[in-house]
Amino acid sequence: MVKAFGLSKPNFLHTQLRNNMKSKILLALSLLFMPLISSAQQAVDLGQVALSKWRIGTGNYSGITSLGNNRYAVVSDKEITDGFFTFLIDQNATTGAIESVYLESFKGNSSPKVSAATGISVRDCEGIAYFPPAGTVFIAGEGDQKILEYNMEGQPTGRELTVPKIFGLGNIVPNYGFESLTYCPATHRFWTTTESTLLKDGNAAGPMHPGEQNLLRLQSFRDDLLPIAQYAYRMDRGKADDFGKIYVYGVSEIATLPDGRLLVMEREADISNGYLSSQCTCKIFMVNPQESWMIDSSTDLQKLDPNKFMTKRLIATFTTHMTPFKQNFANYEGMCLGRQLNDGRQTLLLISDSQGGYGKGPVHLKDYIRVLILPDF
Repeated sequence: MVKAFGLSKPNFLHTQLRNNMKSKILLALSLLFMPLISSAQQAVDLGQVALSKWRIGTGNYSGITSLGNNRYAVVSDKEITDGFFTFLIDQNATTGAIESVYLESFKGNSSPKVSAATGISVRDCEGIAYFPPAGTVFIAGEGDQKILEYNMEGQPTGRELTVPKIFGLGNIVPNYGFESLTYCPATHRFWTTTESTLLKDGNAAGPMHPGEQNLLRLQSFRDDLLPIAQYAYRMDRGKADDFGKIYVYGVSEIATLPDGRLLVMEREADISNGYLSSQCTCKIFMVNPQESWMIDSSTDLQKLDPNKFMTKRLIATFTTHMTPFKQNFANYEGMCLGRQLNDGRQTLLLISDSQGGYGKGPVHLKDYIRVLILPDF
C-alpha cells in the first residue's frame, strides 16, 4: 500500500504540472488571437471621402436609400420643397471603395408647404426608403411626424404610413422626432424610430439630463402601410458633462440587412463654442427583431424588464474631429446598403449632413460619404 501510494504521487504531480502547462499555453494563444477574432466580427471601415472631391456643393443630406443599379435617392432636411436628390455612386467591385459620385437631379413637390419663418419645407425630411412593390419612395418628416409616399418625380401620391398616435408631434421632444426610415423587401417591413426618447418614456439624453440612456420604440409597418410591431431599444449612455454649444445624441438612421435584421446608428455630436474641440462619435449596432420581445404603445419603457429591450451587437464605431490639426468632423445621418462585392461581402454607405457647411472661414463642416464592409454575420 505504501509503495503503491508512493509511486502514484509523483505521477499525479507530473500530470498536474503538464495540465497546468497546457492551460497556460491555451490561455496565451487565446489572448494572442482574441483581437483577430474580435476584429473579424467588426465591420471594415474604408474611411470617408468629401463629396466636394466630385464638385458636389454643401448640403443637408439626412437620409439615403438604394434604387438599384448604383442609383440612390437622398433627402435633405433644409430644402425649399420636400422631395429627394438622385445620385449615381460607383464602388469598386473588389475593394468597395468609392470611385465616383454624380449628383443627377432633384425631384421636388410642385406644391410644397413652406414655413413663412424659414422659407423651407415644413416637412423637415430626415429619412427615405425605396418601396419596390410600388416603385415609389417614402419620406419621413420630423416637422410633421408623417411618413409620406412620393412617386419617382418627387410628387406626393396621397398615401402614407399609418403612424401610431404615440409618435405624434405633441409627444416628441422638439427636433427629436422621426430621423430614420428603411424598408426590407424580404420581410416586407418598413422600420423607423424617433431620434430620442418620447416625452412619455422619460428624459432625453443631453445637457438638461446628463448621462441618461435614451429609451426608444422601433416601429414596423406592413406593405399595406399599417403598423405591425413595436420593440423597445435602449441606447448607450450619453456623456455626462463638458457639453459644447450644440449637443445632439440619438438614433440618426436604421438600415435593414437582406434577412430582416437591422443596423441602428447611434450618433453623438458635440460642437464646442470655438468649434476646434468638436467631435462626433457614431456606433452601429445589429439587432434582430425575430429574437426580440414585442411591445405596444401602452408599454411603460421605464418599468420594462431590461431583458426585454432588444439585444445589441456592436459592429462598428468611429469618431471624427474638428481640431487645429484634424478637421474631419462628420455628422452622419444617412445609411443604407451599398453594393455587394465580388467575394460576396456586403458594403454599407453612410452620408453626412454638414448643415450647409456650418462654421466660420476655414473651420466649417463638410459633406462626406463613408464605406463600411460588413462582417460575415
